[in-house]
Amino acid sequence: MSSLRRAAAIAFCIHLIAALSMAFVLRQGLETTPELRERFSFLIDHRTLWTLGWLSWTLAALAILYFYFTFANVHFRSSRFAVLLTIAALGPDLSAQAIEIGVLPPLAARAFSSDAASELFLTLHRAAVMLSGFVANGLYSTTALILTWGARGAYPSWVSIIGIAVGVFGIALSVAALLDSAAGMFWTNLFLVPAILLWLAAVAIVPARRKHGSDSPSVGEADPGSTNRHQAQARPGV
Repeated sequence: MSSLRRAAAIAFCIHLIAALSMAFVLRQGLETTPELRERFSFLIDHRTLWTLGWLSWTLAALAILYFYFTFANVHFRSSRFAVLLTIAALGPDLSAQAIEIGVLPPLAARAFSSDAASELFLTLHRAAVMLSGFVANGLYSTTALILTWGARGAYPSWVSIIGIAVGVFGIALSVAALLDSAAGMFWTNLFLVPAILLWLAAVAIVPARRKHGSDSPSVGEADPGSTNRHQAQARPGV
């Protein structure tokens, strides 16, 4: 298995775990649970699950960086701009997850007896959504668009279409986060997460053709002409 396909497979597995944690655990402490006291109760009673759920997304952020870095290394050796966007996204993303893990559960415990704590809880959660859902997700999505478009000749068109869909749905999620639309974030996530999983699975399964816009052979293939030249140079008297 090539390094890129391995990176895609690792990112797929981690994102699948993170997606399941969002669907079955984290949603109970997020806007998808409209009753605020139910959210507080979940964070207090299931803090370990809440923490593990967010840690799965921390691993997903690191996995997507590894995937993007490997993707760029295979298809864009002369440019690392797209990867730099994802590196920049890690700061706000991990900061948001730190707020969700380390700050909000204690506030939830205080919020039952203090309206001020409830307001602070909502304010800090809103800040976390802006850091992760708007800033970081926007940068991840822009990276996906740049990489997919630049390598569109290396894969069948359906793989590129899925990759572009990842970028489009991701930017739509960022807009929904900016507008503080719980419904918008829910529906864009509903399309974004499967698109990410499909794209990663496709890159892990489908071998890449030659680099887009390059005359170099595809990864793992030798250049017969180059091999013959080396053989000729090695012969005595040539």
